[in-house]
This record gives sequence, structure tokens and C-alpha cells, in this order.
Amino acid sequence: MKRTSLFGAALIALLMFSCQKENSQENSSVVSKVEQENWQTAKLDAKFAASQKQVTAYLFLTDAMSKLVETPNVEFVQFVLGYSDNTLQIKVIGVDKGGKELASVDSEILKDASDTDKLSALKISSGKTNKGTTLLNEHLISADVALDGINTWQKKLSAVSDLDEILSYEGARFKHYSIESAIIVDMLKNKNTVNIGVFLGLNPIGKVTTFLIGLDKSNSIKKTSLTSKEADAGDVYDGTRPSPPF
Repeated sequence: MKRTSLFGAALIALLMFSCQKENSQENSSVVSKVEQENWQTAKLDAKFAASQKQVTAYLFLTDAMSKLVETPNVEFVQFVLGYSDNTLQIKVIGVDKGGKELASVDSEILKDASDTDKLSALKISSGKTNKGTTLLNEHLISADVALDGINTWQKKLSAVSDLDEILSYEGARFKHYSIESAIIVDMLKNKNTVNIGVFLGLNPIGKVTTFLIGLDKSNSIKKTSLTSKEADAGDVYDGTRPSPPF
């Protein structure tokens, strides 16, 4: 009888633990979904602009990104947009060809105002490198184009000007940006890269895009080279596709 009671107590405890675990996972998922929904209706006003202007970049640890792109069947990486504390939030998910989420990585927001000075490294960069593959070269952009886009975004925030327009497509606010996982794989080849920095800026058609730059342990940007085919050249990648329309 005593043994039966102990077994029953253990079974109840196991069921309670299982329920708590499920609830915890659900809460985590709900928070992420709520932030994404909040972004779609957030007011892009002076409060948002003032808070967002403090953001230098979104940092993604290379160790975590390596695990994400090594996840079986991950073909694309998506930078998913959310909203909280008057600030745009970004997380990364790895998806298969059909868009099914297989892995995710959260970001750390770099807000130190002094870190904006590190963008000066882009001023002395030589331009685009030659990566030797069509896919990589299609996504490479010159450093001066990236710097101009980042500075233009900051000016828009300062003026609280056209924010809804530059963050949307035909009235629908962007939900995420997509890029082939092979781009991230190439960035991870640099052993000195500790974080992949995602910098927001305007592309040549005046819409907000994501510039991907490898950063070292002090979150500094390395100078690029026109001729280097190595991953440590400090390449700048863009060509991310916003949804909508893609």
C-alpha cells in the first residue's frame, strides 16, 4: 500500500513538472509572437525615434549562429522584427525551403553611443571584395554604400520623418528580412569574428534594410580589401529580401 502511494505521488509530481514545462514553453512562444504583432501596430513617433536612435547594432554571437546554420535543412536565415520598450527588436530564425522554422537566435542590442565612432572604419574601406562565387558576390555591397545608408537612417530618426513609409511596402510594415544561409556561413569563417552585427540603414531605393558586418571581440569593424577572398576581409553583406513583398 505504501509502495502504491509513493508511486502515485511520483506520478503526480512528474505530471506537474511536465505541465509546468509546457506552460513555460508556451509563454516563451507567446511573448515572441506578441512582440511581432506589436511591431505591426506600433506608433513610429518621436518616442520610437529617440529610443531607436540609441541603437548602434543588433549582435548575434557567432557560436549561436554557427549552430543555427548547421541545423539540418536550414536553407535561409530570417531576421524577424518585433517591438518592445519603444524599440525595434530583432531575432534570427533558420528556416527550410518551405519557410518552416527550425532554429532561432536572440540578439543583444548594442546601444553605447561611442560605438558609432567605430563605423568610421567603413570610411577607409576599399570597397567590395571578390568572393569567387556568384551568390556571395551578389550580396556584397561596398562599405561606403552601407555607411551612407546607416547615416541616412539616423537622419530620418532625428527628423522623425517618413518612418512608416521607409519601413513598409505598399502600406504593409515589414515582418522580416531573408537571406541565404550560405552568406552567414561565409561570415563565420573569420576566426576573429565574435559577433555578427546587424546594422539598420536605407538601401538605394529608400527602404530600411539590414547590413551584416562581422565584428571582433570589441565590436570593431575591420577594414575591407578589394582583392582579398578571405573571410577576414571585413565584408559588408546586404541583399536581404523584406517581407512583404517577398
